Amino acid sequence: MMTKRLIQLFFKENFSFRRFLGFDYKKEKGKTILITAAILYAMVAFIGSFGYMFFDLGKILNEINQTQIILSFITVYAIGMAMMFVLFRADGMIFHAKDYEILAPLPIPSKSILFAKLSVLYVMTTTFSVIISLPMAFGYFYWQGISLLGLLFYIIGLLFIPLIPMVLMSFISLLVANISKRFRASKIVSIILLFAFFIGIFAMSFSINDVEQNPLTGQIDFLSGLSKYYLPIKWYMNAVHHHQILDFLYLMISHLVIFVLYFLLIGPLVHKTNQNQSQMRAYKQRKVIRYDSNSIYQTLINKEFKKFFGITLYAVNSGLGPVILIVLSIASLFYQDKISVTLTEVVGIGLEREVMLLLVMGFCIAMTYTPAISLSLEGKNFWIVKSLPIKAKTLMMSKVLFNLLLIVPIVIISLLTLGFVLNIDAITITLMLLLLIGFACLMSFLDAIFNLYVPKFNFKNEVEVIKQSASAMLGVFGGFALIAMNGGLYYLLQKTFELNIILIILSLINVILAFMSYLWMLKISTPLITKMQA
Repeated sequence: MMTKRLIQLFFKENFSFRRFLGFDYKKEKGKTILITAAILYAMVAFIGSFGYMFFDLGKILNEINQTQIILSFITVYAIGMAMMFVLFRADGMIFHAKDYEILAPLPIPSKSILFAKLSVLYVMTTTFSVIISLPMAFGYFYWQGISLLGLLFYIIGLLFIPLIPMVLMSFISLLVANISKRFRASKIVSIILLFAFFIGIFAMSFSINDVEQNPLTGQIDFLSGLSKYYLPIKWYMNAVHHHQILDFLYLMISHLVIFVLYFLLIGPLVHKTNQNQSQMRAYKQRKVIRYDSNSIYQTLINKEFKKFFGITLYAVNSGLGPVILIVLSIASLFYQDKISVTLTEVVGIGLEREVMLLLVMGFCIAMTYTPAISLSLEGKNFWIVKSLPIKAKTLMMSKVLFNLLLIVPIVIISLLTLGFVLNIDAITITLMLLLLIGFACLMSFLDAIFNLYVPKFNFKNEVEVIKQSASAMLGVFGGFALIAMNGGLYYLLQKTFELNIILIILSLINVILAFMSYLWMLKISTPLITKMQA
């Protein structure tokens, strides 16, 4: 009974629509409708474009009677989504839980608390895995045909597939936390370790993908080989496609047994780790006290940098774009021939290499969305910021400037490096820089506006703001929408103008929109921040 109540409580905390939006949706119905519509539109657009690629892939595979390969995509993508989700959530939810000091003294069995937390983590993970699989499943069942048993195995199988990644990534999350805490700059070490993990994934993805009409076809051989070593992929394919009940039982029983053993054995480790989390490692150092006088903007921007590197999840999510650009720039110096060949193939299918570079860099800029969440991350300390003799527009402008300092210098260096490697002429590079800087300014101002309209100060864990808040989703999907807008304009203009003229036109459009967003941000900053309460 107690376990059931805990599960209900944790679900209410994590899946509340009010907590997601950050305000009372019953009192602000107009804002709720607009934000919900924007998020739904972005999700439908994303799933639709993703689904089209798998629909096209399904058509190709159906012609050679190999549609079951899509099921391997479903399995691997579900596993990947589970791994990324659990990597960020497991440590803060299970091993270093912020509510441990509240729950531990209560007369509740520790296993009940652990089971309730794992249940919430499991539902979150499975939900995202199912959502990411829907476009792929449509492509498979459309070309293969729908059978009741195959559909049943598809749904039930997806409920078990995330279990082993949950077990694996929870231990990796704990390992990263334990390694990093041994160092004085533990947050920086955590950030480096997590970025190393993601860079490894990107490197592997780059090595297995070929640039063809459908980029998914480059992954088929890799997935085929992976299924030989990771049997659950093969079991899932046989169960859904060939209706093999024995393979389905293998899949279900193996995952269930491993997860049950994990639950039974991890209890003492969770208890010990949470008990030790309050212990601080002391360092003795002599430091000369200095008193510096800085401008308001410099002080506020320095504060943003400290917060950025002080919250591991914040740095990893919002800093992923700059890191990708740095890695890409360095790689271009050593793999010049491979990058040139890749971009030549892109040109062969109708995309100029300059446009391809703009798409990649636009994606990285869109993923650097600190203004969409930095105001919310003030949390319960927002009243302190609000009470300072600082104008609201100054506060918001500092958050925008921090985001621009984070991404724009790296964009400039990366584009100059790649332009030199790929022999792009100086005039085109200059125009591309103008477009990217205008796009970065536009995105930064829009992200700040999103956070002003839908702040979320009432959170128990920073992940609620960074990955699950309405303003974060609007920032990321809004960036993708703006990339699509620029892409659509390029498609229309390329029939009439040459590339440099198109770059000038797109730069002007982005700069004008950025200036309008800047004026709007200044207009709404004071009245909205005045009404806000942490």
